[in-house]
Amino acid sequence: MFCLLSLSLLLSLSLSLSLSLSLSLSLSLSLSLCLISVEAFNIEPNAWKEFTSNQGTFFGYKVVQKNQSSVIVSDPAFQQSQNKRGQVYSCAVNTGNCSPLQINVPPEAVNMSLGLSVIKAAQSSKLLVCGPTIPKSCKVTTTLNGMCFIHDSNVPASPVPKVLRECPPSAQTDLAFLLDGSGSVDYGDFNKMKTFVKTLIQGLMKRDVQFAVAQFSRQCVIHIMFNNFRDTSQVMRIQQLQGGTYTAKAINIVVNKLFTSSAGARPNANRVLLVITDGESSAGDDNLENAIENAKQNNIIRYAIGVGDAFEKASARQELRTIASEPDDEYTFKVDNFDLLDKIRGTLEDNIIAIEGTQTSGDSSKMEFAQDGFNAAFSPNGNTILSAVGAFQWKGGYQEYSSLGQPYPFQRGTEHDSYLGYSMTVGEMKNDSYVIIGAPRHAHKGRVTMSSLETTKQLHLDPPEVSQIGAYYGAEVCVVDLNTDSYMDLLLVSAPMYIDDHNEGKIFVYSIPYLTLKGMMGQKGRFGSAMTSPGDLNRDNFADVVVGAPLEDDGQGSIYIFNGRAADINPTYSQRISGSSVRAGLSFFGLSLSEFALDHSGDGLPDIAVGTKGAVALLRSRPIVTLVTKVTFNPSKIPTKDINCERPLEYILQLCFTMNVSAKIEYTLKLDAKRQSSRAFFLAKKRTLSDNIIVMSDEVCKDLYFWIEACTEDVVNPLFNELTFTFEGLPTRTQENLSPTLLPSIKNTSVHNLDFEINCGYDNICTDNLKLDFNFSGSSDIKVGIMQDLIVTMFVQNRGENSYNSLITLSYPFGLSFRRSTTKQGRVECISLDSDRKISLGTTTCHISKPIFKENDVVMFDITYSINKNSNFDRMVTFTATADSANEKHSDNSQLSKNRTISVKYAIYVALIRHENSTIHINIDTRNNFVYEPVEQIFKMENDLRDLNLTFLIRYLYKQRAAIKNCSVAVCRLFRCNANLMARASKFYSISGNVSSEWIKQTRLQAAIFELVSTATLEYDKNKYVFFSSDSAHTAPTGKIITLVEVYGGKDILKEIIGGAVGGLLLLADNS
Repeated sequence: MFCLLSLSLLLSLSLSLSLSLSLSLSLSLSLSLCLISVEAFNIEPNAWKEFTSNQGTFFGYKVVQKNQSSVIVSDPAFQQSQNKRGQVYSCAVNTGNCSPLQINVPPEAVNMSLGLSVIKAAQSSKLLVCGPTIPKSCKVTTTLNGMCFIHDSNVPASPVPKVLRECPPSAQTDLAFLLDGSGSVDYGDFNKMKTFVKTLIQGLMKRDVQFAVAQFSRQCVIHIMFNNFRDTSQVMRIQQLQGGTYTAKAINIVVNKLFTSSAGARPNANRVLLVITDGESSAGDDNLENAIENAKQNNIIRYAIGVGDAFEKASARQELRTIASEPDDEYTFKVDNFDLLDKIRGTLEDNIIAIEGTQTSGDSSKMEFAQDGFNAAFSPNGNTILSAVGAFQWKGGYQEYSSLGQPYPFQRGTEHDSYLGYSMTVGEMKNDSYVIIGAPRHAHKGRVTMSSLETTKQLHLDPPEVSQIGAYYGAEVCVVDLNTDSYMDLLLVSAPMYIDDHNEGKIFVYSIPYLTLKGMMGQKGRFGSAMTSPGDLNRDNFADVVVGAPLEDDGQGSIYIFNGRAADINPTYSQRISGSSVRAGLSFFGLSLSEFALDHSGDGLPDIAVGTKGAVALLRSRPIVTLVTKVTFNPSKIPTKDINCERPLEYILQLCFTMNVSAKIEYTLKLDAKRQSSRAFFLAKKRTLSDNIIVMSDEVCKDLYFWIEACTEDVVNPLFNELTFTFEGLPTRTQENLSPTLLPSIKNTSVHNLDFEINCGYDNICTDNLKLDFNFSGSSDIKVGIMQDLIVTMFVQNRGENSYNSLITLSYPFGLSFRRSTTKQGRVECISLDSDRKISLGTTTCHISKPIFKENDVVMFDITYSINKNSNFDRMVTFTATADSANEKHSDNSQLSKNRTISVKYAIYVALIRHENSTIHINIDTRNNFVYEPVEQIFKMENDLRDLNLTFLIRYLYKQRAAIKNCSVAVCRLFRCNANLMARASKFYSISGNVSSEWIKQTRLQAAIFELVSTATLEYDKNKYVFFSSDSAHTAPTGKIITLVEVYGGKDILKEIIGGAVGGLLLLADNS
């Protein structure tokens, strides 16, 4: 089972080992490796020193910076001799040479994979070096123990524990064979069965196994009991019984008479029954289920072997499964004939040996495969803590040893195959200390357990996100002390096998708030296989974190630097260093990381050690510098009054850089950067200027001349002048030509404003006093269909101090369209957005004397709107005007808003026309009595513009064209007709009647000419409609029809022309 952990991977030198052995988690905060490209920060990506070995394949598996002059490197896979595996080296920083660390390994600690775990005490150079794979051959099995060595410069290395564990007591097994001797088995096959049993017994003779043999047919005979077995010849002398097959009866006899103390069965031994048969039980046999239940109650493990084709039947196969223990597929065997029995002998022997090596209850193993020292730690009081991932059937756990090597009780895990102790660290809190251990296979998802070293307090941390099977959560744990007060601030837990769409590996950071860290997008690199908090790398007084991702870049590997902050870790990594940038050909860069960052170069800066497959790279820190940038202008403001508008204004921009190291700075200045058209320029009308400057540990300044357009239109918004620069640190001799790097928090882009003067009195705050008013330029109505335009006249006055970016907003109804604005006084610029289907009002925005509407200035302007002749307005529409400015304050007397309403009327046009069929002329002869002449007058009414409700009036009015006679006999009448006319529709109205000679005689005239006149007029709602006509009064027309009536009675009759109306005519309306 050791191969399930890491050693077998280590021995095979496979890729999986280098990750499996340091399948280290990173953190459980929310440090998420950002997916952006990060320029190098303060870790020099080139190796300052490199340690290699030509002998070991996994040189660099663990690395520890012991002190300023030496680095400890392990190679747990290096096979020094047949019985000696693993080597730990001490590498001198000044020479680069590595020599084996002197550790007195006892002779029994063979092939221990020395260096699989190496740690250093926090406050000293004391080391703890472990080898957890010491095999020990015991009678029952080969155990895997471990041993660690405390190495101190002044004290010889002493082992922990002092001696290896004793072999576990061997487990006993009582194995009984029940052979089918029925008549269906021929003589030769029965002998083959005996030979199979003899050979199987011979293979188990060296183990603590007792044997017994019974044969069954109709009867069951016990030939050999446990207490009288001598050798296998006894088996070969057994004679076949012949007869029927009574399997259940035989099983009951074996259980009740053979597995007893009188037959030699041992009380604590494993009990195994092996039944060999060639067919189903005969009729009349005992109940098989009852017999098997009897065997179960006596804790007997049962194997069933069926021989021959009789077991092709389902019922026969079911009988075998009933006899066998569960799961029946592991305890049932079927072969076609007795010649094939020998093929299953090896499998049966292995199974029985496996049973022999376990207990009948509790954990099947205890400390046989513990692998003590798979991981290790020093407690705050100097004790050593060793993890044992294989203890108690790979539940795992840990054991603490005093400084004198005395063991404390073993603390074991709770779940099989969880590997508790795969990772380990110790974290101190103000009132307690905790051992923090990872179990990456707990429930197939992982868990981290925090156990108090002072009390029984315990805390379990499960994957905080949606758990993922096989993510190996807890493969590595790391404590972060952000403020170096010796107390744990953050706990990092890695899950290097966590997979999402773009990454492999994740670190969980436990803090407030919760964070996660990820590797670079697109990299399947086992991010979090190693991690450490080596101290403050960027000199900001907060501890930082280094994370290894050894499979990134196709196995070349990389590491990430995360910077600590006051309360957590910055989730954006400050630097990613790939193995290829350190040296071409490196593999698994980031496989291991030193727990501490020491100053090996003597420059006062921390260095970090990174393990790879076959090498260790020592990376130096670069000096971190701050840069102070200062930009000033002379003059400091741009004047806005009493200036010559014909010449641009000359200015001086002074640019200064200050730092305490040497660097080359390339910079670019862009004037008035936020505007498309610049108001300022350098020589040759260019708005940008690029140059470089060398800074030598002091302030360096440069004067740059530029010009600003005089009397520019915008004198409110300042000039936003943008400075960008790049930093190139220059090598220094004092630090062996290391180039300094700029603190990342310093932005390389800055904006420096140059403001215009504001003339606003002693308080320098402009308070305007805007007065707003408007009218409709004499229009009392909106006449839809008559007026093409509506003109709104605006009046704005500033009665206070200067008003900046002043504007007027006028809202207007749907149906009007903005046409233009016309300035009468001042400067105005208007834009407008018409209403959209009455969803919103139209809005016209006008900038007043932009940018400055000076005190006591007045602006007057017209806004013209087109009137859509098809629009439908409300009877009254409202216009709202508001005034505003960019000033901080408005006077309390300001009049910033105004509402006005105007009525709406719609144009109508109706024509009244005499129809051509109307009677034009009639003659009446007064000499004849009772003469009647018919008369018809027809009006045609045509509606043009829109649907209309109106009243049509017809009057028979008396009119005397020539006042010759007073025709008082005429009668006038009035007819009123209500009409509903659609647009472009017509109606006809007919007036008909008879003119009689008798009525003419009433005039006493012998001869005359009458005009029979009918007039028509219209009535309509004059509050809603206005008649479309050319005169300004918009008067509706009057229609008139005249019929001439000529009267005569003899020769030379004097004719008189009389106008009047004839009564008695009938009005007929034709609605056609």
